Amino acid sequence: MPSPQLQVHVDGEALTARFLGQLTRLEVRESDCDPTVAALRFNLSQQPGGTFSILDDELFDAGAPMAVEAAAPGGLPQRLFDGYVSHLRPHFESIEANCYLEVLAMDAAMLLDAQERTAAYPDALASEAVSEIFERYQVPFVGEETAARFKTDRQLLVQRGSDWQFVRSLARRNGCCSYFEYDAEQGRLVGHFGKRALDAQPQADLTILRPGANLAWIDLQQVLTGPVRHVGAAIDPIAKRIVRASGEKEVTELGGEALEAEIEDGLRAAGVEEATALLRDPFPDDAALNAEGAGRSALDSFVIEARGEVEPALYRGLLRARRPVLIKGVGTRLSGVYYVRSLRTTLADGLLAQTFIAERNAVGQSGSEEFGQLAEEVAAQ
Repeated sequence: MPSPQLQVHVDGEALTARFLGQLTRLEVRESDCDPTVAALRFNLSQQPGGTFSILDDELFDAGAPMAVEAAAPGGLPQRLFDGYVSHLRPHFESIEANCYLEVLAMDAAMLLDAQERTAAYPDALASEAVSEIFERYQVPFVGEETAARFKTDRQLLVQRGSDWQFVRSLARRNGCCSYFEYDAEQGRLVGHFGKRALDAQPQADLTILRPGANLAWIDLQQVLTGPVRHVGAAIDPIAKRIVRASGEKEVTELGGEALEAEIEDGLRAAGVEEATALLRDPFPDDAALNAEGAGRSALDSFVIEARGEVEPALYRGLLRARRPVLIKGVGTRLSGVYYVRSLRTTLADGLLAQTFIAERNAVGQSGSEEFGQLAEEVAAQ
């Protein structure tokens, strides 16, 4: 059986076979709301002069660019990580064979979080402010326009904190995801800001208990406690009126039947008046308030969660976060399209493994699912 492939680049140079041979473990964590991080563990061996290979070779300087590429057995290489060295953690024991060096790295969020600042974005959309922030770091912006324009004479958009803190707050207020990812077509890291990519082509099927199974295990959970929407109100100090958000949303349903009404009906029958949550400190502007209410309510609708482990050798590829995937073999109600919210990829002792968290906002099928897709038939995204 083919083996997984791995390559690590530091400052644009691939690690030599000697250094790569000392790598004993790799872990990459991705999600649609937190920075992508990588952790590498190298064996340390003491040289005759008392130095330690890798640690004293000063390969991993502070802020050095680092990239990780991997391929599942029989699959094509993909860049899983593109970022910067953030921590060095040497570990020493009296038994020299147990000594190791951990190298931690983070994507461009590390740069955005390094400096706190006060800044204003006159007459700007939230997406335009994010694009301006990304430009400070020469990172191309990939995303969509947000709804509310913050006019100087009404509600000036002001940043107080780091660029990453501000980008995350704008994403939360608009029901968006913000993350950095290597773009193979552009050949560089890009910054994403926008709604979850629910309409994208699903990745190859994740299958259990059926022919072609490639999942070691999968757990599912359906949350029946609510809330099913976020609502809010604020006082517009300029117009001297109350503005409100009802929580009405527009979101792609990943199945045939949404669950909000079913959940709220059940809670009402048990004595609940409404299964709602309030927006905290919303902008006192109609467009901004409704964008936040709709965005938060869309996230509320993802009440089905799947946690599982992929066997990459059987999947014949790598699962990726922040994209839809087809899951089958878990019954007609729960099989269908899920959105991969987060992913953990590890390589240790020559074995590649992936665990994931995926979500869904509906049950059953919509009728448009293309079950039966294999990794060879779905281009790497």
